[in-house]
Amino acid sequence: MRIIKFKLSGVGIAGYLSLLLLAHTACNKQLDELTPHNVNFEDQQFLTASGYTKATIGNYSYFASSNYENSWFNISEYRGNNVRIIDQTSTSNLADAKNIDAFNYANSESKDYGYSYQFWQASYQGLLGINMVLKNVREDETDPIILQAKAENLFLRANMFFNLVRVYGRPYYQNPETNLGVPLILTPIMTTGNPPGRATIKETYAQILKDLMIAIPLFSQVNANSYAGKYAAFALLSRVYLYMSGTFSQPSAEYAKLSAQYADSVIINSGNQLLQGADYVNYYTIPNQSNKETIWAVNHEISTMQLPILLNQPTGVYTGSTQYSTGQVKPSPDLLGLLEAGDLRRNFYKVDKYPNNNIDTFSTTKYTYKYTAVYYSNAAVHHLRLAEVYLNRAEARLKAGDNGSALEDLNIIHMRAGLTRLTGLSGQDLFNAILKERRLELAFEGHNSYDDFRNGLPMIRNYGSFNSTPLTVNATAANVVLRIPLDVLTENANMKQNEQ
Repeated sequence: MRIIKFKLSGVGIAGYLSLLLLAHTACNKQLDELTPHNVNFEDQQFLTASGYTKATIGNYSYFASSNYENSWFNISEYRGNNVRIIDQTSTSNLADAKNIDAFNYANSESKDYGYSYQFWQASYQGLLGINMVLKNVREDETDPIILQAKAENLFLRANMFFNLVRVYGRPYYQNPETNLGVPLILTPIMTTGNPPGRATIKETYAQILKDLMIAIPLFSQVNANSYAGKYAAFALLSRVYLYMSGTFSQPSAEYAKLSAQYADSVIINSGNQLLQGADYVNYYTIPNQSNKETIWAVNHEISTMQLPILLNQPTGVYTGSTQYSTGQVKPSPDLLGLLEAGDLRRNFYKVDKYPNNNIDTFSTTKYTYKYTAVYYSNAAVHHLRLAEVYLNRAEARLKAGDNGSALEDLNIIHMRAGLTRLTGLSGQDLFNAILKERRLELAFEGHNSYDDFRNGLPMIRNYGSFNSTPLTVNATAANVVLRIPLDVLTENANMKQNEQ
């Protein structure tokens, strides 16, 4: 198979546009049955509507087959207070150094000591394939299959930019007109001249919203939740506007109402349903395609994922141990302490001991679907699900001044978990209860520290973790955002670094 190498001049990373037509679970095809999509075959690839569909499937497959999800999870979850690192295989191992970089808020700009380089590279490499599809759609296109492909790629690009700006851009309430976001690469750049710098936070969010708004009327197909659709776009809009809705003490009622409005569209019209009882307990043990609560997930039925390696599987000298089957990253005592007796979410954790550690005896089970090998899992990554949309609407309604409806939404999720109805909450107490529910419901799904920082709250870690001491990071601290990778700064003179 031939691979063509490009310089992504806008981001200073050498990217590869090789095989976008990767096998996806819905295709059930071997790689060699598909025509490779590279520069030499671009004209042929987009001669037919099916070519757009195949290229789009390749872009979905990229999420499952690249380093994107592993680095995204590390950066998103390790920077919060849901995890506790209890050991390392080696104090000199670079992989271990990368694993704890985000946890310690060291924010290394080196590709050897942190995941910033890997996440940046994976993101812009994925954007290259997405932009290649979008570039080839004519302005006057009317074929619904091609327009569906356009809509799905616009959704993927919006999601990619949103994750990038969460990692490298400061919270929206902090001067979005001047604080810097990320480079907005909207075409497959193939030259090295005059690489673009970083757009502002406001410009970055505006592009995310624009992509989603253009995409929504173009969706004409209703596919399995491994693919984006109109209601996935509505759900993402609800999340984006919530991030723009300010803090509890200084909310933006305008953006809060928009967040609630798009949440309404999903809750009322999508057909998604909250799982109940035993079905909810088994949420993470069933295929995402048959899961009525999941709105959009990256499917790993064929391509395994690596998230369970540190979460609930042995590494280093304990690999293959018959006595222990645990990972080195545990649910934090702070998180576990929030789970009440009778909370069905206690089922998402199992007793899982580690050598010489009788304190951290639980591991999360959210990524153990079809666990058949030591290191890998076929678990789907549920990027958008209905429970989050209800919690988005609860917070948005509260910020817009509707205490009663906010409490109603909170109780839908709270009582679904087997807990008794909350009453008499309003104002700050209700806000705190919503954030607590988000933490419990969405643990290990990439929300934790962002929920604190976007609301102007500190990330408080009141426990030690291996060789790391308790830590508090204020929402205005410089190290809330990751550093731009050194390689990007070296190759792009227009790129500005985040402070540390």
